Amino acid sequence: MWSPKTARIPTVVGMKKEDLIRMAANKAQESMSGGKMQGKTLITLVVVGVVVLLGFLAYRLILVELITKLSDHH
Repeated sequence: MWSPKTARIPTVVGMKKEDLIRMAANKAQESMSGGKMQGKTLITLVVVGVVVLLGFLAYRLILVELITKLSDHH
């Protein structure tokens, strides 16, 4: 019957089995919280994209207004 105590865990020279188990648990927890980071990253990218788009539209509106003012003077 399999149990964590009888399982053969590959060891690295100079490292204890408990340290390896702790490192594996930390890696597993990092990968589980990684999904949340991807969601935050996606939201950040969407917000940055919207800000850039609004900046571009404002630039175009100012440019069009400037051109129409210049053409009215001639």
